[in-house]
This record gives sequence, structure tokens and C-alpha cells, in this order.
Amino acid sequence: MSQPAQWFRDEITTGLARLLVLRLPSAPWEDEAAYTQQTWIDTLWQAPVGWDPELDAGRLRAGFARLAREADRWPVPRQLLEALPSRPQQPRLAKPPMSEAQRRRNQQRMAEMVRELGISSRRKENR
Repeated sequence: MSQPAQWFRDEITTGLARLLVLRLPSAPWEDEAAYTQQTWIDTLWQAPVGWDPELDAGRLRAGFARLAREADRWPVPRQLLEALPSRPQQPRLAKPPMSEAQRRRNQQRMAEMVRELGISSRRKENR
């Protein structure tokens, strides 16, 4: 198991510090804060997320902000995972260029497959 990345540690530490200030019921005592922080870091790092600083740092901040707004008791790590917004959509790759010759070959192959399967073309029937 890999060690949690520093950016991840920083985001969890900052988020927990903000939650501690709220003094929610069941919040850890000050002398338990370091152990609580390490437990959250270890637990969340192992979640099946594939943490990425570019995709997830802002999501972690937003998740902690949501917990601060909505929690009426000290949360558990699972609640942070549930509070995370979705990852931003990655730009889709452009369609690969296709030459006119490739397009004709593909159309011919599709026509052959249709004939082999014995499927009649509705386009021809509707004309």
C-alpha cells in the first residue's frame, strides 16, 4: 500500500482543522486530534478512488465545506466520501481522422456482414 501523498495529507489536515473549530458533538478532544487526523488520512487514502491532486484537491475542500454546513455531529470518513462532488468531466478525445478510402472499405464490409447475416436493409424497402 502506498503512502498518502503530501497534498492529500494537507487537504485532510486542513479540512479536519476547520471541522474541529465547529465543536460538533462527538468531536475528538484536542489531545486526540493528531490520531484522528492520521486515522482519516489512512482510511481515506485506501478508499477505491485513485486520488489525483488535479482532480481531487478541490473536491476534498468542497466535501469538507459541505460537512461543515450540514453535519450536526462529528462525521466519520465515509461521510466525507459521500459529500464529495463528482469529478469534473475529462475532455473527450476527438474522433480519429478517417480517409474516404477507409470510410468506403468500412461501408463495404458492413454491407457484406449484413448480407452474410441475411438482414434486409429498411432504407431500400422504404424508398
